[in-house]
Amino acid sequence: KRPEPSGIWTIGTVALFRPRKGIEILLRAIHRLRRENLQLRLLAVGPFETSEYEYRVKRLTTRLGLDDVVTWTGFTPQVDSFLSKMDLFVLPSLFGEGLPMVMLEAMALGVPIVASRVEGVPEVIRHGREGLLVPPGSAPALASALRDVISGHISWRWLRENAYRRQRQCY
Repeated sequence: KRPEPSGIWTIGTVALFRPRKGIEILLRAIHRLRRENLQLRLLAVGPFETSEYEYRVKRLTTRLGLDDVVTWTGFTPQVDSFLSKMDLFVLPSLFGEGLPMVMLEAMALGVPIVASRVEGVPEVIRHGREGLLVPPGSAPALASALRDVISGHISWRWLRENAYRRQRQCY
């Protein structure tokens, strides 16, 4: 069994990074939480769709003062090994794209989820049970949900166990 996080939390996301994936929203949420002195880092797994978009997102990362807390892995076939290093998995999508398989992979590893309430996600994640759902495009709402788990207001262990169980039973 994985120990409950302590110290610096690893927030993670996995995507082919492009505008509809909402990475900018996640970066702004991380920035808000860091201003509150919460200890966390972001593990961003996957490639960018274009070099222009990569430049824009990394420029935002620098502008928000997050260069020292964000790790960009680029493309990797070892997604599971990175998922297992995450304390919370975030899916900040702005639009639905069916059933996000990476969410099921995170659940299978017992990684609690905070995700946008977009098409496909609420069919898998029930708010407050297997994870937390937030309105798409809202950095304040995303930051609030992350804060609730990191602060212990919502039990990380409870979300983890429920996510793992639901993935096993339903998928």
